[in-house]
Amino acid sequence: MKAETDFRDLIRKPEKLFGYSFFYFLAAALCIGMLYVWNLSGMSNNSITPLVPADSAAFALDIPLKSSSILPPVDVMKAGVASETLITRGRDLFRANCASCHGDNGMGDGAAGVALNPKPRNFHSLAGWTNGSKVSQIYKTLDEGIVRNGMASYGYLPPEDRFALAHYVRTFTAGQPVDTPEELQGLETTYQLSKGKAIPAQIPVRKATRLVLSEQAPSFDRIASLTERVMLEQQNSGAQVLVRTSRDLQRVLTAFFVHRPSVPDLVEFTRIVSHDPLTAGFKPSVLQLTGTQWADLHAYLVALGTESGGRPS
Repeated sequence: MKAETDFRDLIRKPEKLFGYSFFYFLAAALCIGMLYVWNLSGMSNNSITPLVPADSAAFALDIPLKSSSILPPVDVMKAGVASETLITRGRDLFRANCASCHGDNGMGDGAAGVALNPKPRNFHSLAGWTNGSKVSQIYKTLDEGIVRNGMASYGYLPPEDRFALAHYVRTFTAGQPVDTPEELQGLETTYQLSKGKAIPAQIPVRKATRLVLSEQAPSFDRIASLTERVMLEQQNSGAQVLVRTSRDLQRVLTAFFVHRPSVPDLVEFTRIVSHDPLTAGFKPSVLQLTGTQWADLHAYLVALGTESGGRPS
C-alpha cells in the first residue's frame, strides 16, 4: 500500500510542497547571506575610538633638590600630650596624607583603600588596632608602617608631624587609652627624639644619573676603543679566542679593564672566568679551551691592558 505522502519525492522536488514560492524564499535567503558576509568586516570595526590612557611614565616626578638639615629635638613628654595646636596641625596632615585610604572622616572608606585587603582602619572603633591606639603606639605605626596590613611607613614626616597625626586620629572616638610616663619615656629610648635627626642632602635622580654617566665617560670611551682594536687584530691568536668565546665583548673588557686594577695572573684569570663565564661576559664554551688557548687569551688581554695605558682613573 503506497503512503499518502512520499517524503523522498518531496525532498527531490520541494516545489510540490511550497509551490513556486520556495524559490523566492531560497533567493531571499541567499541575498541576506551574501549581504551579511559582504558587511562582516565592517560590522567588526569599532566605530568609537578607544580611550588610550597616557603613558604613566610621563607623569613620573623626580625627587627635589634638598640641602642637608637637622630636625630639631622633640620633648616626648610634651609632644605626647594633646593640644589644640597639635590636633589642628594633625587634621591638615591627615587630609593630605591619610584621607585617600582612611576617608575624610576616618571611617576607612577612602577611594584608594577600596581594593585593599585588609581594609584601612576605621578610626571610630577602638577594637583591632595592631599596635594599639596610644600615642606611643600610633607613633610606632607611623614610623615603621605595618607591611602585612598594607600600612606604609610615614618615617619621612618630621617627628612633630607624626605626633600631631597621632593626636588627631585619636579624636575620632572617645575613650582612648592614655600613655603612662614610662611608655612615653620608652618612645624616647627607642627613637632618641630628644637628640634631633640629621637629614642628608638629596639631588634629583636624573641629575645623579647624569653625574654618574659623566664620571664614567672616560671608561666608556676606552672600552669602545679597545673593542674596535680587538676586532681589527683578528690575526692574533689571542684576539681570535677572545672574539670566539665572548658572549659580550664589551662586558669582558669592562670586567678586566674597569672593574679590576689589572688582569690577574693566568691561574687566577682562569679561575675567575671558569667560575662564572656569563657574568664575565664569556660563552659557556670558554670552558672547553685548551691550556694553550687559555694562555693565548690571557697573554693577549695583558698586552691589551699594558699597551692601552692600564686602568683609567
